[in-house]
Amino acid sequence: MKSIFNQLKIRHASILVTGALLLFLGSCNLLEVENPNSLTVDDVSLPSSAEGLKNGQLNALMSGLGWTYAATSTVSDEIYWTGSYESYKTFGEGRIAFDANEITVAGYPEISQARYMSDFAIEKLEEFDSNSELANRAVLVRSYIYGALTRITIADSYDNFVFSSGTETSPAIGEDQMFTLYDQAIDLLDKALPIAQAISNSELESQVFGLRARAKHAKGVWQKLNPKGTTPANPLVSGTGAIADAEDALDIMSADYKATIDYQAGNITNYLAGQVNSRGELTLTPDPDGSRAPFNDLKTGNPDPRVVAIAADFNDTQTYTENYSPFTWLSAREMHLIIAEELVGTNDIRARNEINTVRALDGLPDMDVTDDFVEFIEHERRANLYLQGRRLNDMYRFGSQSPDWLAGEDALETPGILLPIPTNEQLANPDL
Repeated sequence: MKSIFNQLKIRHASILVTGALLLFLGSCNLLEVENPNSLTVDDVSLPSSAEGLKNGQLNALMSGLGWTYAATSTVSDEIYWTGSYESYKTFGEGRIAFDANEITVAGYPEISQARYMSDFAIEKLEEFDSNSELANRAVLVRSYIYGALTRITIADSYDNFVFSSGTETSPAIGEDQMFTLYDQAIDLLDKALPIAQAISNSELESQVFGLRARAKHAKGVWQKLNPKGTTPANPLVSGTGAIADAEDALDIMSADYKATIDYQAGNITNYLAGQVNSRGELTLTPDPDGSRAPFNDLKTGNPDPRVVAIAADFNDTQTYTENYSPFTWLSAREMHLIIAEELVGTNDIRARNEINTVRALDGLPDMDVTDDFVEFIEHERRANLYLQGRRLNDMYRFGSQSPDWLAGEDALETPGILLPIPTNEQLANPDL
């Protein structure tokens, strides 16, 4: 039997999408084999590989998130360019559609590998489960969750994308079809839910409900922004079906539940953390000369404590060193904010109570009946979902602008515009 490394002929097309499998083999100690070059296709077909498949999938997702958030957060008003790297400078100025930007070129294969590895792992784990060979069905639930999160991240961040299979290329999904990735994420979570319930794993059940609420709400945001080019008259999302899932998640979650991606435990570098804490190309704080207004709470007028806490944690090199800062990918706070947003106009009293439940977690004054829902929902999402990949699309739908965006650049001229398929994929993929 030839080794996997020999059987999978990696070509330049689709920017090493097959490399996801190699990343997985080299990073998760599958079957405790020291030399991954000795592994064969048969090895990853064994039920004993289940945990390694799931871990390799997660490792690829972790890498992809760091690169993707580095791009979209720099375009938004969450992160400031303070170094010498011109690629970040152009992002900060609002030039996001430039397909030769080095960050886009280098980051696209990372999230592509995450998608490829998700599909590979899920296919294998489903096979083991259908044959009653999966010893721990929680592994499959987690694989579904990671697969859903990967698709949501791509749809939130890219205008178009390619799903290639191994060394086989494929056409792009199409800009007008990117919403289908949210549908695919929901389908994966639909499969995960009955298994999580059958094995009585309440945390996984809450994560499935919560991520499904996020997918439904994010699809609603996408629909507000597409076709691109205008700011919606009503930026608030409603009628997505996310409320029920968010409520079910909250029934299980603790009051301030957060699900985080732990880069330190996985020994996987968070690319964005390295750019902020090690290289100093990016910073989470306003300019040292004080030329930018701080991010203040709407009621107190003081720096918002939620953002202060998240930024301090991300900058905590004593705990995480310079390269392993965590990301939060799901929280009870987001569930309350989704419910609040979708209830505006039909149950304003409860919508306000949901917002105030979140604010009370940090001892902040309540929103009252004279306050504007649109302003508060944007602010609360900005504060509580900081560095979670949501801000740029929120800026587009709420009509907010970064002070660094330049006239004539993409972010100002075409609200809703996201990352493109980069030049390396375009040149290598004959289906584009």
